[in-house]
Amino acid sequence: MNQEYIVVSDATVDLDKEILDRLNVRIIPMIYILDGKECYYNPAEETIDYKEFYEKVNAGVPISTSQNPPTVFTDYYKELIAEGYKNILYLCFSSGLSGNHNSACVGAQEMMEKHPDVTIKVVDSLCASVGEGYYLQEVCAKRDAGAGFEELAEYAEKIKRKVCHWFVVGNLEQLKRGGRINAVEAKLGAILNVHPILTTDAEGKLKVSEKVRGMKKALKELVGKFTKYAEAEISHRVIVAHASCLELAEELKGLALETGKIKECIIQQIGPVIGAHTGSPMCAIVFMGEQEE
Repeated sequence: MNQEYIVVSDATVDLDKEILDRLNVRIIPMIYILDGKECYYNPAEETIDYKEFYEKVNAGVPISTSQNPPTVFTDYYKELIAEGYKNILYLCFSSGLSGNHNSACVGAQEMMEKHPDVTIKVVDSLCASVGEGYYLQEVCAKRDAGAGFEELAEYAEKIKRKVCHWFVVGNLEQLKRGGRINAVEAKLGAILNVHPILTTDAEGKLKVSEKVRGMKKALKELVGKFTKYAEAEISHRVIVAHASCLELAEELKGLALETGKIKECIIQQIGPVIGAHTGSPMCAIVFMGEQEE
C-alpha cells in the first residue's frame, strides 16, 4: 500500500464504534485498573457494560488509570508503517491530564530515527473524552475535504483551542477519591446538593468554573455556556455525553436544541478511562467556540 497518511487517536475519544468506523481512523487502547484487574478500553473494537462499570465505581470499588508506555506507541507506529503508511498524524489525549502525550512523542522519535522516510506528527489535542472525539471529527472532516498531510497537521493545531468542553459532575464522592476535592467539600456539596461546573484551561487541565445547586440548574448552566461561548458560524454541531445517566443527557440535549442554534446533536457514552475519575452521574456538552477567559 502507498497511502499518503493515516489519522490516529486515543480510546479516550469516547465515540461509539459506528462513528469511529465511519471516520476511518485508528484508535490506540488505553488502560484502567478495576478492582486490581488491568483492562484495556477501545471503543472502536468493543463495548463494555457501562451500567455495571459505573455501579462498581460509585460503590467505591478501587479503580485507577495508567498511561501507555512508549513501547505501546512504537508497536502501533510499527504496524502502520508495515501497512505502507509514511505519514502518521496522531491526535493525542491532553497533556494536561495524562503523560500519554510524552510517551507518544518518545515513541514517534524512536520510530522516525529507525525509518528516516517516515513522518509522525503528534498533536497535543488539549482535549479529553468527547471533546477529543469532537476534535477528531472536525479534523477528519478536513481530511475528507481533501487536505494533505501537512495542511491537516496545521489545521489540527489551529482549531484545538476552539473545542469547548463543559460538564457537570454529580458524584462528589468520586471526585474526593480522585483528589479533585477534599472530604469537607464533598460532604458539604452532598448536603447542599451542589454540583461543580468544570471546563478545561489553556493547558488542557481541568478547572472548576463555578458551583451550582441542583442538577437541573446545572444542566441549564451548561446550555448557558453554549449560548455564551459558541461561535454562530461553526457551532452547528454539538455532542452531549453522559456517564450512565441517559435521562439527564436527553434532558440536556432537549435544552440545547431549544436554543434554535443547533443543526445536529448526538449523545455519546463516557468511557471507563474518564469515568474512573468522575463516576456517575456526569453530563457534558461540547461545541466549537471561544474558551472561557
